[in-house]
Amino acid sequence: MNSKKGCIGNKKSQVSIFIIISLIILIILILLFINRNQFNTIFDSSTGIEQFKDCVDSSLLEGIEIIEAQGGSIEPENYYLYNGTKVEYLCYTEEDYVGCVMQKPLLKQDIENELKEYMNPRVKNCLTSFEYSLINEGYEVSASEPNLTLEIVPQNIIITISSDLTIEKDIASSYKNIKIDHTSELYKLIMIANSISNWEARYGYSEPMNYMIYDHNLIVEKKARDEGTRIYIISDKITGERFMFASRSRVIPIGGERYEN
Repeated sequence: MNSKKGCIGNKKSQVSIFIIISLIILIILILLFINRNQFNTIFDSSTGIEQFKDCVDSSLLEGIEIIEAQGGSIEPENYYLYNGTKVEYLCYTEEDYVGCVMQKPLLKQDIENELKEYMNPRVKNCLTSFEYSLINEGYEVSASEPNLTLEIVPQNIIITISSDLTIEKDIASSYKNIKIDHTSELYKLIMIANSISNWEARYGYSEPMNYMIYDHNLIVEKKARDEGTRIYIISDKITGERFMFASRSRVIPIGGERYEN
């Protein structure tokens, strides 16, 4: 008797599962054939926010490349022209025999501000282009002025865009905060550049090998120029990113005794 009851119970469970699956299939078919536009709106990523995110991410990559090549500045003011590139001094003195002065002691914060200023108009342009493209596809779009925050963290750059963005076509989608994560080793490169600059300010030199011993994924190069400037190039072997900056500290003039090449 017990075995028969067990068989009946199992059959009831199977029937219940079959009914649930049938209902799910029926709902999908209804969406497909009765309200196809609504189904597409929900599942078609081309009408989603990814187009806007891709635009912002592309502009961010451009800004990062400029920042890394020019010592943390979009438009360098105190720089050394190295192979046609304006490389900002992070530590500098005009005098010989004198230690340099840190030009950007809060380097990470300065670079975050530089990138944010660079990104602000580009985020607005991306949003405007995104709105127009959706309107041309028959969507109703409304958005407030975007407010941008940017943070450089280990292995990542995080952008958060606050905007009351609403996209509507059959159904409405709303976005208050749009977050974009961009993988980057800029944080690590900044920390090393800051450390090297500190050594330059205190002792007038820095030893690149120490950093490469500590992190085997790093290449740190030091290029000495005739008038006393040193160009540091910090590279990450994995990502291929390179951060380049200049320093001029405790310079021995021509004819004096040199303690470093």
